[in-house]
Amino acid sequence: MADLLIRQGQGPGLRYQDLENSADIWHWLEAPPQEAPDGIPYAFIASLGDVSRPAPFLYTVELDIAEADLPAIFDWYEQEHLPMLTGCPGCIGGTRYRRLDGGAPNLLAAYRFERPEVNQTPEWLAARSTPWTERVRPMFRASRRFTRRLLG
Repeated sequence: MADLLIRQGQGPGLRYQDLENSADIWHWLEAPPQEAPDGIPYAFIASLGDVSRPAPFLYTVELDIAEADLPAIFDWYEQEHLPMLTGCPGCIGGTRYRRLDGGAPNLLAAYRFERPEVNQTPEWLAARSTPWTERVRPMFRASRRFTRRLLG
């Protein structure tokens, strides 16, 4: 069963709009009921910080990682990346998910932000530029990043 369901365009859940493309709206449904509508299903992996409430901004990173590389990516995320990013000023918390339907990208990280430019701060940029990050980055077969704002 999915811990998160994302639908584009319409549906239940929180609505987050891409800052660069106003037509791109995600319906973000955590702990979806069994009878939830179709969407992209994800299983919870880990979280850090306050992820119990909606945030004004959601920064999502989608990664496509080969199955053989997942243990190395999980170690990096758990031991370094997630703690460093969620410790940055303006980052409320972060959650990691694995896609359940076999589609790509197969991993999703969602960071809750107080303001949209948190990922441009010196602290955030430093957290993305560690030696360990540079070692695992070649494992990213594809990546997509979006900053979204919560719609009322």
